[in-house]
Amino acid sequence: MSWQKLPSIKVILLKRFLNRFLHHFYLENAAGYFAAATALITTYSLLVNPSFAILNASIIEEGKWWDVALFAFRLYSPSEAAEGSFMPWVSLAIYSYVIFFVGRMIEEDLGSPKFNLYLWSAVIHITVGAVLSIYYPLYVNTRLIYECLLIALAIRMPNAELFILPIRMKWIGIAIFVFLVIGRFEEVKMTGSYLPLAGLLFGFSNLVLFFGKDLLSSFRQTSRANSWAVKKKEQEVFTVHRCFICGATEATNPYLEFRYCVDCADHEYCENHLHSHTHIR
Repeated sequence: MSWQKLPSIKVILLKRFLNRFLHHFYLENAAGYFAAATALITTYSLLVNPSFAILNASIIEEGKWWDVALFAFRLYSPSEAAEGSFMPWVSLAIYSYVIFFVGRMIEEDLGSPKFNLYLWSAVIHITVGAVLSIYYPLYVNTRLIYECLLIALAIRMPNAELFILPIRMKWIGIAIFVFLVIGRFEEVKMTGSYLPLAGLLFGFSNLVLFFGKDLLSSFRQTSRANSWAVKKKEQEVFTVHRCFICGATEATNPYLEFRYCVDCADHEYCENHLHSHTHIR
């Protein structure tokens, strides 16, 4: 056996082990459990303990790892929770329902094992980014999990409509992406650092890892469809002149001049080929 084949064999064995592990250890309706945990932990933090499941330097130094583990399930920071009396509750209800509804759609599409891997790896990415945000201006928060779930649905089901809104998911996904990027540029101006843009990678890297191939395939299909539509449109346009050599018409290039060759049997040429073609009698 060639030593060069060993890395590929290790990758294959690792994938097999991961697939077997996922098919034995996963949660049905993982999005429902995640939404319920978010609702419970956020409610407890709003009503009982405002400092529960938040991250700061003292939490890390004191080794309160349960706060780190539960951070991804808390929707608001203490300052955000104190801004209004009822708006946090309305937002919490909307977020919980969206995470449940969108998560179920993606889970039915991907299958429970793969969706579990995507969701919990997203939780890990966001938690790591939030810990680093204590020391660097990355601005990673738990909302990025929800926003990336919506973008994931837009990638997998671009023509689906969310709830009763007559808007396709691909436009919602694009709007969320643009909103996130614009918001990060505002934070770049405020901090004078480009690290807030790097903070998006903690959510987007998971999207690329799981759905990058789908997104690339979608772009290729769109490009092919547009190319075919252009060709079809060109064929449908009525033209008077067409070069016998290159097929150019007044529709494809309105600046070209066309002439008939006196030495050819009724063949028309553009100005680029009028004097350089082989005569046909």
